[in-house]
Amino acid sequence: MIYYGKNAQLNYNNYEIPNMAKRYTKKESQLIEKAIAFLVVEYTKSGFNEKPVIFHSLRVACRLVEAGSPAATVAAAVLHDLLEDSHVTAKQMQKSFGKKITDLVSVVSFKPQIQNKTKQYQEMFKRTQAGGPEALIIKCADILDNSDYYILGNNQAAEQLLMDKLKYFLQIAELQLRKTSLFQDLKKRYQMLLAQMEQLN
Repeated sequence: MIYYGKNAQLNYNNYEIPNMAKRYTKKESQLIEKAIAFLVVEYTKSGFNEKPVIFHSLRVACRLVEAGSPAATVAAAVLHDLLEDSHVTAKQMQKSFGKKITDLVSVVSFKPQIQNKTKQYQEMFKRTQAGGPEALIIKCADILDNSDYYILGNNQAAEQLLMDKLKYFLQIAELQLRKTSLFQDLKKRYQMLLAQMEQLN
């Protein structure tokens, strides 16, 4: 079985929040802080997901800080789940953060009107790919962090959907991200999960 929940095995030993002052200007740091404040306020108002979205979003952003991503990309990473998991609209986000950041968030968000889960993630990943390296690196960090919540067990259909999703993303992202440490980390995580599945099955 694959699920989110309090029993998911998370490993954040020795996890440290990167020092923003060493990486960004005051203005850039203020943009990221603005995104964090927006996330907390808006998700508290209307968020709906059993996953701890605020912590998750901050970890995704921290991964991008460590990877040396621009401040706008980090801000988009902070906000990346709001269009999916709250009632925040793209129009509302654009009013606060402009078109570039909102577009990045939009292309890494699935379309709920697509009911088939496979078609849903494939369509979203194709838009992410078209969004370029910045969009792909956000989604890469997102999937990598989410994978800490996955538990493999007795639901083979759910497990296969997960593995197909990871494999599909790795394939479409490889050309643009293969030299990045985040991509390599995700590739290793996929291989680890694959080995676990083979042992269980």
